[in-house]
Amino acid sequence: MKKNPFRKRTFFRKETSLRKKPDWKLWLKDKKECKVWLDIYIKKRILEKKKDESRLYFNKAEHNLNLANWLDAKHENEIPEMFGEETFYDWVLSMYYYAVYHAGLALVSKLLFRSKSHTATLCFLIYYYYHKEEIIDEEDVELIAISLEKEDIETITSVKSLRERASYDVHALFEKEIAEDARDKAVAFLEKVREVIQE
Repeated sequence: MKKNPFRKRTFFRKETSLRKKPDWKLWLKDKKECKVWLDIYIKKRILEKKKDESRLYFNKAEHNLNLANWLDAKHENEIPEMFGEETFYDWVLSMYYYAVYHAGLALVSKLLFRSKSHTATLCFLIYYYYHKEEIIDEEDVELIAISLEKEDIETITSVKSLRERASYDVHALFEKEIAEDARDKAVAFLEKVREVIQE
């Protein structure tokens, strides 16, 4: 019997219960499935061996964190003086997430890899730093996942249009609280990463 050239090739092991689409929440529960996906990413060269540039990635993470903190602080006086009721918490939030993203890349680089995909990055971090080393926890993984998924950032930063209209003061307070929560989580995550990078 001839092989059908149009048949889709599969890289998945038949004995696993892999889904066709990567699922980081499933990877948290199932180390073996996470490893299968990790092997796929390595085989496809989406994750590649590379020299340790973790310090450079971490410096970028700190850079993003510093800019986010600076812009956040400007909301106290300068932004209201210049722009009235307009706020820029959406940009503050995005910068906090970029700080987390670059810190995650620092962890990947620390183990001498480079990632070409957000999903592969998350798979790598879950396998090595959640399952094997137990350096990050489920909350960290969720924070990293949010920072890697552009759609989630856009959802969070466009809450104004999705939620019921409220007065400006309530809305500004709501945005500020989201940004403060993101800051606290980003700072805590960067501290964990700093310890790993300095080892």
